[in-house]
Amino acid sequence: MSTTLLNNRFGERYKRLDKYIVPGQSYLVHAIEYYQIPFAYIYTDDAERFPYPYPLEFFEVVDARLSKYFCFGETLASPVNDIAPNSLIAFREWAENPNFFHDLVEGKPYIKVAQTYKAKMEVEFFNPNLNISEEPAIILDPKMSWLFCPACTESWEVNTADELTACPSCGVYYQNPFIKNLGEET
Repeated sequence: MSTTLLNNRFGERYKRLDKYIVPGQSYLVHAIEYYQIPFAYIYTDDAERFPYPYPLEFFEVVDARLSKYFCFGETLASPVNDIAPNSLIAFREWAENPNFFHDLVEGKPYIKVAQTYKAKMEVEFFNPNLNISEEPAIILDPKMSWLFCPACTESWEVNTADELTACPSCGVYYQNPFIKNLGEET
């Protein structure tokens, strides 16, 4: 799921948030928690270790597709409630562990897990925040899903389910040429 922050949605009460999230900027949702209102967990420029929860009402959903990594769970430690369990949509390790976010914030070994899913989810659907090459990657072998990077001459096998791919050598992002109707819901 991808969202764009709406202008002037904070009001005076949440004015301090505008130094963390930028109106008009797109954000990839890494988890959704429901407690009275839905919270979207997103990474911001100042938060690279783990995603922070923000009220989903501040955002416009621009791509409602859910990640293939998402599943349903419950959480005990939420941004606003420590009493009753809340519904959660997140990747498996988070959804299965009610204390995952608390442990993640405390610096437990979950940071590597969260960063792995962050990297996977960034290329799953088209992501306007990535610097995507205007020059396409070249298909070497369509039957085996091999691409050639014109920037560094590296070749690699691409995951044909993801809308974006990155060259493993130089890190340049490309639209996946094996995906038809890029950006459309299926």
